[in-house]
Amino acid sequence: MGKLVEKLQQVSQATGNGFGFLGRSQSAGRKPRPAAVFVTLDAGDVAAAEAAVKAGADGVIISGWTPGADLAKVKAVLATGSTLLGVAYAGKHADADGALKAALEAGAAFALAGAEAPAALLFDEIEQLDVVVTVEAPRDDLGRVLLRAENLLPAQAAVIQLPEGTAALDRLTVSEFARLRLVFEAIRFPALVDVTGELPAAAVKALVRLGADGLILAGAGSKADTLGKQVQALCAALEAIPVRESNRSSVAIGGFMASAGESLMPRRPAPPSPEPDEE
Repeated sequence: MGKLVEKLQQVSQATGNGFGFLGRSQSAGRKPRPAAVFVTLDAGDVAAAEAAVKAGADGVIISGWTPGADLAKVKAVLATGSTLLGVAYAGKHADADGALKAALEAGAAFALAGAEAPAALLFDEIEQLDVVVTVEAPRDDLGRVLLRAENLLPAQAAVIQLPEGTAALDRLTVSEFARLRLVFEAIRFPALVDVTGELPAAAVKALVRLGADGLILAGAGSKADTLGKQVQALCAALEAIPVRESNRSSVAIGGFMASAGESLMPRRPAPPSPEPDEE
């Protein structure tokens, strides 16, 4: 288990090492949350990274990362606590070979690969680095059936892109909720979702009930104070939602998968044992 998956599990447990916002004591503890909070930033957004850490962010993701990018200043900010460093790969096919190893050497605990990222990025297996793929939520029934193919990707988590974003989550109908829930159920990976700005409490609750394990707040270019307050508000909204034991099944659509990581091919029955020879 990589650090990202471990972090997603830890946030649902109370801790005495949580970070507060604007003066909250580190020893004050943190309430359990049903989902982790991540923030996307540029490598130069050092003040914003510091504000996000103080507000309780579980991870900072550097957008537009390419091998060789200098992350020293952001790493120094995160080194004071348990906030994870992640990178969103923005390179091309020529740079994909060895990119995951470079991300690990740069201090990243996980790397995001967009839907248009080169597949070669996924070919290297780096044990200490979690890979996060992007999955676009289908808009029709055929797309939902084919969604199980995403489970074949060599990844440890997925960012699920909602068809209409997060703007209308607080106004979901029962039918719309059921179809979106099916998407989260079909993916065997822990699910992350991109969010923008301040979400209504009803929208945050909808994401949790859909099955989101982590929320990614867009923070690149934001002022440190503004971002800190957004992270604080999102953490508070999550803390107000009771943590339930995950009820996401690991069975892909059609029942092809009995457990995460298990082959999709049906097992052949073992041949019968030969009868012992009679003497």
